[in-house]
Amino acid sequence: MHDGVNVTPSAPKVRQVLALLALRANSTVPLHQLVEELWEERPPSSAATTLQTYIYQLRKLPGLSLETTPGGYRLSVPQGSLDSMRFAELADLGRTAMEEGAVSEAADLLHRALAVWRGPALSDLTPGPIVGIDALRLAEQRYEVLEERIDADLLLGRHHRLISELTALAADNPTREGLHAKLMLSLYRAGRRPDALEVFQRIRRVLIRELGLEPCSELQWLHQQVLAGDRGLDLPAGRVNVHGGPVGPVGPVGQPPAGQPPVKLPADVPLIGREAELARVGRLLREPGGQDRPRCVCVAGAPGVGTTAFTVALAHRLGDAFCDGRLYVSFGDPAAPRPVEEVLADLLEAVGHARSTLPAGRAERAALFRNWTAGKRVLLVVDHVAAAHQVTDLLPDDTGSAVLVAGYRRLYGGQFGAPVDLLPIGPEQSLELFLGALGRDRLLGEGSSRTMLDLFGGLPGPMSEAVGLLELRPHWSVRQLVDWMGRDRPAAVPHQRPHPFHHVRRRCGGLDARVSDALAKLAWEADGVLTVEQAARILGRNPDVTEELLEELVEFFLLEVDLVRDRSSERFFQYRMPPLLRMALRAVPVGALA
Repeated sequence: MHDGVNVTPSAPKVRQVLALLALRANSTVPLHQLVEELWEERPPSSAATTLQTYIYQLRKLPGLSLETTPGGYRLSVPQGSLDSMRFAELADLGRTAMEEGAVSEAADLLHRALAVWRGPALSDLTPGPIVGIDALRLAEQRYEVLEERIDADLLLGRHHRLISELTALAADNPTREGLHAKLMLSLYRAGRRPDALEVFQRIRRVLIRELGLEPCSELQWLHQQVLAGDRGLDLPAGRVNVHGGPVGPVGPVGQPPAGQPPVKLPADVPLIGREAELARVGRLLREPGGQDRPRCVCVAGAPGVGTTAFTVALAHRLGDAFCDGRLYVSFGDPAAPRPVEEVLADLLEAVGHARSTLPAGRAERAALFRNWTAGKRVLLVVDHVAAAHQVTDLLPDDTGSAVLVAGYRRLYGGQFGAPVDLLPIGPEQSLELFLGALGRDRLLGEGSSRTMLDLFGGLPGPMSEAVGLLELRPHWSVRQLVDWMGRDRPAAVPHQRPHPFHHVRRRCGGLDARVSDALAKLAWEADGVLTVEQAARILGRNPDVTEELLEELVEFFLLEVDLVRDRSSERFFQYRMPPLLRMALRAVPVGALA
């Protein structure tokens, strides 16, 4: 607008140039970014001339100060003259007020910042790759301010009026865990605890169905507190300062009250047949650390052996040894692991830092976390780890702390002690798991129980998935389940229902093509045990290369190894594939599993 008149150009390409210059106002936009925004990776031979034409058209607009700079162009605007500037200014003022405890003032400023928005950023523009990223950045900044404003309203006791807004926001953002946490807390404070619990169950179903993930540790902690009717979730009464805000530090929703050590763990689940391993690893974690580093134990095992459940269950039992906090973070899907920077942000948010205020760099975030752990006894559970370097920047500063890693493979590194292999549970424990869920008549009535026990090989994860599928299909027999699992399915394994192959799917997704191709060939062409030479013939590789491939698969717990002594007493190895893995790879190709 200029003097009340809309002077925005109508030509799409000119609008793109203006949008990019405005998004980077008062700084130089390089020529190559303008070209990429307009034509992506295929600029015409006349790109430079055409761009100059667009710049000329913009310079004719009244009130626009567009300068040519070395290497690009700069749009100069007064401070606060753009909506994005005004939004950022009000948001910063609101955050400052929040940090000072002036919650009422903060809520007002954050409300005003959000009121600057009249709809999605750049909604009247078809953006290219550069502007598109900036539009996403602005949308994420708006979401962060929205959550901070809701936090302020919750602290001011406005939970009743927030319920309708949060219900709509949660419906529009079904996987946004922060919004669902705030809705749960609003419902709980309004005396609607059953509705708060239903919100948790709803987002849990969505996350499992759409992403194959459990809710984050913060949401699970809040769920446990709602279940327990914890009075710590109640709005503090009578603690209001002259600015209308509570006295003392203010933390985001879903965190324990100030002064209490953070305990951010997924819900504990009962384990069968793990008491000896829990005691052993517990002793390793309680032992004094090295002279300059905390204790670090890596637990790994076959797909579905239960490393996540094991490490979480152990962390729940070690509250006395780690009195300053117990934290859980995950690297997620091995096919696309989360960056270390994001995992560090989870940790820092769990101990009280606002995510929006964190430094961008990995080293800075790691230093901030180490500073928090200095002088403390903290247990950190790190899940879904595929490489030792992922853990390096997560290590606490104090030797009184410890790190418990759940790995996809055996990990080696100076920070680790001796690796701990989590073995499958025994046949008696496996039978106990099936009997407890299915009942004796259904499991033993048709004589297929031994077949199923042999197939699952003592892996609790796939066994639990099988139980879930049989509960969804009560008309199925155990024999029908086993037959169904063995059928050829070229389509990908779905996440929408329980499936015994899900754990294999996750593990195989982290393999590179070289290893996954070898695994697929062995599944189809090798029966029983095989030697290096037999595998080399199947794979069409020389024995030395084949041996390295086989040993890498052993490190991922996708092959088992037997030590055999022949007639001349020379020792050599034989390799074999677990029955469930072989069935999974034959029923669903590796490409569909990844």
